[in-house]
Amino acid sequence: MALSFRRNGDGSFSITIPQAERQLLEQLIPQVRELIEEHDQLAWRLSPNPYPDHEKAADQYAEMIGSDLDEKHLTALSTVEETLDAKRLDEDQMMAWMSAVNDLRLVIGTRLKVGEDTEIDDYEDDTEQSLFLTYSYLGLMLEHIVMAIAGE
Repeated sequence: MALSFRRNGDGSFSITIPQAERQLLEQLIPQVRELIEEHDQLAWRLSPNPYPDHEKAADQYAEMIGSDLDEKHLTALSTVEETLDAKRLDEDQMMAWMSAVNDLRLVIGTRLKVGEDTEIDDYEDDTEQSLFLTYSYLGLMLEHIVMAIAGE
């Protein structure tokens, strides 16, 4: 069974996710949820400060959006958890998948300090190489999701 996301004629999406990849998502989601809830530094890319050089503007922005952004990320993660075994998703669920997979990828990329030219050989540690493979796989999954949403 190969990874597949496909738009159906009725606007829904058919999804196929191999069991190993489902298990990977089952493991990653609670970990990233915890990082978001604890405002861990590894999750900073999910709620970046748009005014890093202006403390007052940054404080006003943080006050204005409150926890809305974190709640959107957490809701998307929950949607993926709830639909991991689904064969069909509606458009809102598919958009949540896109958001959640991107969030997982961003957090892992932050952990690994991934740059444009980063390759697996840049990591000597087996754990970091494994994380880089996970990061790369999530990128592939995200690409499939985006293509399905675009109807390709």
